[in-house]
Amino acid sequence: MTGVQTCALPIFLSMLALLLIMSSVSAKEIVTIYYAWSAGDTIANYGRTLVDEANKIQDRYTFVFDTKPGAGNAIAANHVRTTANTILFTSSAFFIRPNFYPNESYNINDFQELMPFCYGPMAVSSFKYKTWEEVPKDKPLNIGVSGLGVTSHLISLQVIEKYPQMQAVPFKSVNEAMLGMISGSLDFTVGFIGEAEQWAKEGNKQQLYVLGITGSQAVNGFNPLVNFGFNSALRQSNVPHHLVVPTSVSADKFNDWRNILTKAQRAKSVQESYKVDSCRPTTLRDNELNPWFSQQIEHWRKLSSGVTLK
Repeated sequence: MTGVQTCALPIFLSMLALLLIMSSVSAKEIVTIYYAWSAGDTIANYGRTLVDEANKIQDRYTFVFDTKPGAGNAIAANHVRTTANTILFTSSAFFIRPNFYPNESYNINDFQELMPFCYGPMAVSSFKYKTWEEVPKDKPLNIGVSGLGVTSHLISLQVIEKYPQMQAVPFKSVNEAMLGMISGSLDFTVGFIGEAEQWAKEGNKQQLYVLGITGSQAVNGFNPLVNFGFNSALRQSNVPHHLVVPTSVSADKFNDWRNILTKAQRAKSVQESYKVDSCRPTTLRDNELNPWFSQQIEHWRKLSSGVTLK
């Protein structure tokens, strides 16, 4: 064998190995999980950590995390409904939006539950007011929400019942609403505890005050809104974060994705991501998915009924 041939053999083997690796990678199906709000939300970390863990434990799919904010999660939902190998990462807003905007949303019956993450409270916060007693009732006020016809909007309307001079201002995410309040353009915002706690620490040059949360129990020293005389519906307004897929997804693929993602969900990194927002982990057996989905539709329909959007 000549020197040239001897030298070429390792190169050939390296190229062959590279081709085999590329072939293996390209054989994987790409599955994109679309979060329906901003990538800057603390909630988005549930999806990021889930994707990381799911890619570690199997080699059949490459899971990817992405976002499609806007229209109260309707943009992401409609994209997933019409695009193969996609999963929608959403919240209770998924069940609420069609109640208020049936013609600008989607048909819930086109989707099915894949997996819930957890239940977490939402917080009403302010940089300007430390307590509800300080909030004026004879002055125009505003409150930032993560879109129209979504959970934060629904919660804001319960606050507006007591402060009718207040106006809801829509953003694409709770994080963007928080940035609006930091800039001074908002009096209040409705968001998640993770966002609020970053600014609520004593000693901050600009300190945030959490004036109340949804649910019936205090969390991290933050008291329920119902304790301050707000509508009792807020006791039942903690938010489920979950994954849904179109009903058109094959049973084999549905089961495959569900098995991988429920296993990935048990990873410490995913569970730790929930703690940032005091989100209580929720696990459903296969036969509990459809009943839970139906129950959520009815629950949020009841909470939405009788509410007039402003």
